Amino acid sequence: MREFRWLLLTMLLFFCLGLSAEVVSETAAAVKFRQPNGTVVTLHKYPKRVVICHGSLVQVWYAAGGTAVGIPHIISKKTLPEAARHLPTVGIMPAPNPEKILVLKPDLVLLMNRLERHHAVANVLNRAGVETVLIDYANYPDFASLLNFFGHLNGDSAAARAEAKRVADEVDAICRKSQAMSKPSVAIVFAAGIGFRLESEHSNTGTMVKMLGGKNIVSGVEPPRVSFSYEQFFLDDPEVIFVITMGRAAALKEKFKREIMSQAAWKKLRAAKDGRVYFLPADLFLYEAGMRYPEAFRYLAERLHPDWKKGADK
Repeated sequence: MREFRWLLLTMLLFFCLGLSAEVVSETAAAVKFRQPNGTVVTLHKYPKRVVICHGSLVQVWYAAGGTAVGIPHIISKKTLPEAARHLPTVGIMPAPNPEKILVLKPDLVLLMNRLERHHAVANVLNRAGVETVLIDYANYPDFASLLNFFGHLNGDSAAARAEAKRVADEVDAICRKSQAMSKPSVAIVFAAGIGFRLESEHSNTGTMVKMLGGKNIVSGVEPPRVSFSYEQFFLDDPEVIFVITMGRAAALKEKFKREIMSQAAWKKLRAAKDGRVYFLPADLFLYEAGMRYPEAFRYLAERLHPDWKKGADK
């Protein structure tokens, strides 16, 4: 509980005081930003032609008062603001196409630091005179400084902080209620075409489960995802199982049922016997939920605690 309260206090300080660990300095015309790789870039404020190369960044950018002229290809556009759903696409998220980006004549391109191809794209665009910024956005705690930073760029940081505080207050209420309830053991399975992995406490969903008081069967490791072991999975016997699909959800759901749920040991798992196996919606859990984080936290809390709806969020 102490760790949880410290996290929320730190985030509220970001919201209320306008602090950002990444913003080095600011003038009326520009912001100097230290990227996660340590490089400081100078970005002009009020960009008018922004290309966003990762789906999770779109909602946050718009919430901070920005607009865009290009986005990556996204299977489910429900996670996007209405105004961004019909924009030109610039390739898939792991590998944006520099030529398609340049055709849109951007004055700023938002890229993800953790994706190697995004670094290469940044180099190409910088040589062409286009401003770029590499960003980390992996989980809910990243959301605070990111929304604040985008607010600085769009000259509307007060409004961005107000929106961020609203989200934080709602998430705080949900987490406080959940922390006071039972603390079930949880497995988070990441299902993709190449197979299955387990998510740790450092993944986006893993962070939310931890803040809600759930006990992840994968703990004490740094990577957000680790190898899936059938034997260890059945030995851990989680009380709740969440499955996140990346790709064609229906096909991956069938793959999980065929390869995992069909095994004889499956029926002995507590989660299977109690009907507590949940396939999570991609728009809330494959991508970071952005301004919909309260909805995502509540979705998990209701499934962690069968009696959740007996009381309102307090």
